[in-house]
This record gives sequence, structure tokens and C-alpha cells, in this order.
Amino acid sequence: MRLIAAIVILTLIAAGAGAITGYHLLVTAERVVDARKNVTPPPVASTYTGTARLRKLSPVVTNLAAPANNWARVEASMVTDSMNDEEAGILAAHISEDIVAYLRSATAAQFEGARGLQHLRDDLSERANVRSSGKVRELIIETLVIQ
Repeated sequence: MRLIAAIVILTLIAAGAGAITGYHLLVTAERVVDARKNVTPPPVASTYTGTARLRKLSPVVTNLAAPANNWARVEASMVTDSMNDEEAGILAAHISEDIVAYLRSATAAQFEGARGLQHLRDDLSERANVRSSGKVRELIIETLVIQ
């Protein structure tokens, strides 16, 4: 009988200790959540200066090198330094021509997967940078459709 009484007392002590610990963890978690709600995230710093402008290129549609019945449509924008609209229009036309020339020499298999798209983006950005003598900072591919 003493053994049963001791087990019941120890069980009650363990249940009480567990309840107190659980309540303490609940209160601490609520404090942490409330503290995170009130924190404002730091502002995101732009990688571009105030003179940079985003200029949309006209959509480019062309056939690919292989297979012959595949077509590609690319919509892109370029991030440029400050330049007047006439220079930007001429530069956009030249970059569109470079995109057509690049796509006509490429196959659909080159653009498969994330790595292929990254290579396309890097190659086109490099071509645009060379064509513009460093005035184009980046070429952003908005859409790429291959049929």
C-alpha cells in the first residue's frame, strides 16, 4: 500500500512539474512571437544608383538552329545608365539584333533547366554589355517561350 501511495505522489509531482514547465514555455513563445511582430525589416539596398533606368526591349521572335521547326520568343529589359531616349532606342535595336543572332545559333537543348536559362541570361547580358561599351549593366529576361 505504501508503494502505491508513493507512486501516486510522484506521479502528481511529475504532472505538476510538467504543467508548470509547459506554461512557462508557452508564455516565452508568445513573448518571442510578439517581439518579432513589432520588428521592422531593414530596407533593401538597391544595387543600382539613382541614374539607372529600366528600358523595355521589343519582343524578339526567331527560329532556333535545331530542330528547324522550333521558334523562340524573348521579352527582355535592359538596365542602363543615364542616356537620352534616342541613344537608348538605337541601343535597344542593336541589342535586339544581337539576341536574334544568338538565338538563331542556339538549340532548344541549350536552354533546358535552370542552368541553361542562367547561361542564356549571362551570355545575353555579356553581349549587351559589350555592344553598349558598358552602358548596359544588366539584361533582364522577362519571358522566354520556345515552341
